[in-house]
Amino acid sequence: MEKVMIVDDNPIDQRITSHVYKSSRQNTEVIVMEGAIQALDYLKKHKDQPEHLPSLILLDLDMPEMNGYDFLQQLKDYAADLPKVCPVIVVTGSEIASDIEKMKADPHVIKLIPKPLNKLSFAF
Repeated sequence: MEKVMIVDDNPIDQRITSHVYKSSRQNTEVIVMEGAIQALDYLKKHKDQPEHLPSLILLDLDMPEMNGYDFLQQLKDYAADLPKVCPVIVVTGSEIASDIEKMKADPHVIKLIPKPLNKLSFAF
């Protein structure tokens, strides 16, 4: 079973992302984190339990406390301690070219998907 982590502070976006992703994939378990700090804590807590780690992270950029950019930097710093690489799909409403280029340059980011999501967003 695929395990996907959604990192988003907005409960409505959490539900939409979960619903759209599950509708495009069978046998998916979704773990919802309300922020980047909570997500990093989860990854650190389960670093010795690979079966609990996500195979994919769906990340919002605009969050309080720690935004998506800072999360990616922390993930990069911590990746050597994880037993497997967690690729990231950035789900964002940003159309700012510098944001997009910054995300494309990150080694963990495999795709950028614009909000609002629809049934074709995760058709890859």
